[in-house]
Formats: sequence, C-alpha cells, structure tokens
Amino acid sequence: MDLTVPIYFSAGLAGRANEYYRMFINWTNEKIKKTFVKRNMFDFKHVLPFEQQYADMDGPMVVFSTPGMLHGGLSLKIFKKWCGNSNNMIIMPGYCVPGTVGAKVISGDKRVEIEGKMYDVNLGVEYMSFSAHADAKGIMQLIRTAEPKNVMLVHGENQKMEFLKEKIEKELGLPVLKPANGETVTVETQIGVDMNMPADVLDKAIMKEISANKRKCPLDACVIMDKSRKMEVISMEEAAGRMGTSLHSITFGDFVRVDHMDFKKMAERLIKHDPDLQIKDDGLELFNGEVLIMKHKEEKNKVEVLWDEYREEWSQLIIEEIKA
Repeated sequence: MDLTVPIYFSAGLAGRANEYYRMFINWTNEKIKKTFVKRNMFDFKHVLPFEQQYADMDGPMVVFSTPGMLHGGLSLKIFKKWCGNSNNMIIMPGYCVPGTVGAKVISGDKRVEIEGKMYDVNLGVEYMSFSAHADAKGIMQLIRTAEPKNVMLVHGENQKMEFLKEKIEKELGLPVLKPANGETVTVETQIGVDMNMPADVLDKAIMKEISANKRKCPLDACVIMDKSRKMEVISMEEAAGRMGTSLHSITFGDFVRVDHMDFKKMAERLIKHDPDLQIKDDGLELFNGEVLIMKHKEEKNKVEVLWDEYREEWSQLIIEEIKA
C-alpha cells in the first residue's frame, strides 16, 4: 500500500481492547482465524497510536478517536482544534444522543457551544451508520437464545425502544421493563434454585474454606443441567471424568524468614488449623499435602511455604503463624 497520509487511533480503551483481540484470536470467526496463519488481523501496520500534540501538526492525517458522540474525551479536544478549518472533515459513525455536540454537528449546526465557548463548524460533515450495538433482529435472537424471565431495555431512543418492547412482548411473551433515567423498578424473580449437593463436596468445602459458616460456604464444584433442566452439583474430579480430561492444579510459593528454625514449635501453633498435620525431617505437611513448609536449601533462618489454589485463603494465615 502506497500510503502517504498517516493514520492514527486514540490509544486508550480502543488500544487495550485490541490487545485482547490479539491475545484471543482463536475466539474470533473462521475468516479471521484462517488469516491468522499469515498474519494477525489486529496488528495494524499502518495505524499508529495518536499523541495529543499531533493535533497541532501541519499536513493531512486520519484519526480514529472516541467517544463517537463528541461529548468529551480526545475526540472532542481534536474537534475543537479542527472544526473551524474547511479543509477538514469529520465522519460520524453512529447514533448521537440529542443535545450532544455530535448530534448538533450531524443536524447541520454551524455554531456549537462547548464548555461555555462558541465554535464555528466549517469542516465537512459525513454520517455513516456503523453501530456496535445489536439491531432489533440481533436483540430478538439474543433473547430467544438466553431464554430470560424478564427483559429490561435501558438504552436508545424512546420511540424505537417502545417498538422493540411491544415486539418482544408480542412475539416472545415476556414481561419487558423500559425505565426512564433515574427511575427505580422492581423485577420479580424466583427465590432460589433447588439442586442436589453431594455430601462429600460439601464436607470438602467446609474443611478447606477458612470463611465457611452456617450461612455460606464457598466451594469448588461444577453445576450441570440435563435436558429436562434438572440441575445437579458434582465435584471437579467427577466433572473431569465425565468430560474425559484431567484436572490441573496451580502451586504457589513464598519464602518466609524466621527467628528460630523449630518445626515442633511451628506445629504447636498450626495444629489448631489442622489436627492431622505431620512433622517431617525437613518440614511440615498440612491438609494432606496441600500445604508444605520446608527448610530453605541455602539460608538457615528461612523456610519455603508451598500451597495449591484450594488453600489460597489459608496461605496468609499460615505465614503469619510461622512468623509468630
């Protein structure tokens, strides 16, 4: 490509979003994934991050900037500098809320007030419908797929939202809420979902969770639903077995300096957390090996503490007990 005009994009949220597209290219559609063999479509060789000082440079340039409604941010700063020059052009790519600078520009206003100051609008204005939001067809498909109990419309022009509200109620038979800005609404929901909980899953959670009590107990498990919509809780191990895969674990570690290397005294402080802890020649073993405390290989007054992801909440407590 024989590009002679630099192309920039505002390197804020758009830049961070593109990083995730580059990282998770395998989640994109087939066309992009096939192209990825040759190149990543989100590595833009000819599009560079925009710096604010570029707005004062001489010569032509193209800038993709947000927000699209010109109600603040970098796009508004650039607009204020460029709007008076008839050699410039702005392309508005989507809907603008009435009252915003973008809406006034699209409607053809030749003077706009921004932050108490009047600006002449001499640049060319073009409108291109390029919305990132789903259209009515897409929204209807989403609702059919998700099968919600209620629908709430929260963004858009009132007339179009009313049309969509009636369409959803008529075709899908669902209650639809369309609250105004600042309005409080109440959504009626079913209280609770019944499902079977294996005793061994619950016992394991109670043993592992430091925050477990009579009201709540976080647990690591899987919820499955059969074709009749019956829900069941199963252990991670059983879920892996049904899927024909194996479980993976993450091990964390930290080095802790101690005043005296005495594993028996450490065990006296830790036994209240695990009555079955074991004293080894080179350290301690807690929770059936899920937490290990070992001598440092080089420094005499330092121990290495290892724990898996299931004991993450316990790690800080155990380290504090070791230091005591």
